[in-house]
Amino acid sequence: MNYLKSHITLILALISILVSIFLFRIFTQVLKLYESNIVNNYSIVVVSDTTINNLNLPNIKEIEKIDITKQIKNLQKKYPNIDFSNIKLPYFYKLKLKNLPSPVELDNLKKNLLNKPYIKKVLTHSTSQTKIYNLLMLLKIITKTFMFITGILGMLLIIKQLEVWKLLHSERMYIMELFGAPFWIKGAALFKIAFIDSFVAIIITLFISYFITNSSIFQNIINELNISFAINYIKEFSILFVVSFAISLISSIIVVASKK
Repeated sequence: MNYLKSHITLILALISILVSIFLFRIFTQVLKLYESNIVNNYSIVVVSDTTINNLNLPNIKEIEKIDITKQIKNLQKKYPNIDFSNIKLPYFYKLKLKNLPSPVELDNLKKNLLNKPYIKKVLTHSTSQTKIYNLLMLLKIITKTFMFITGILGMLLIIKQLEVWKLLHSERMYIMELFGAPFWIKGAALFKIAFIDSFVAIIITLFISYFITNSSIFQNIINELNISFAINYIKEFSILFVVSFAISLISSIIVVASKK
């Protein structure tokens, strides 16, 4: 029973690390797509006395002129006594950005635009943009912190469990060491246990990960975010496979090399 519990402890520790890595990678990709979607739908409006072709400012991806013909016609209907054709109206432009700016970057961009003598007004919608930016940054910090803590605790649990296995095989390892056995032969039992449990953990992780990403809850979230997201399962599972065996190998080497 203790033998089985030891294996289960090691497998659960690996599963917790692998699932955390998978969810972190998926969440990062979703967040990146969502951020890109926000950038595509977000724009800065500027009012200028002259036509604008190029502003020579960083982070500006595209300059699009706003057609105000429809608005002028509506005004003409509302105020028929005013001849709008004789009124010199300013030019309106939408500025598309390359990426989502921080509140400081947005403020600097606004100042740089207003420094242009022909630009009279700049609308950045800074309040809503700042809220979105801060929310995205908070989510990134939380996910990175969660993954870091899970990884550290999982690694410590794996090492502690392998130390228990080392005690069980200490006599055999001591005899091999006396006969000058190479490092990898001396710790063969530990390496074998770690790799077997690692293989079991990766199989279970694949089922858990596939179930999570194909659940109705996950799909509804993706639909609500209005993004096009597809998971490359071969790539993701290949990464988890490498990580799983790397963790087992490193943990085993640390335990075998220790003098406890």
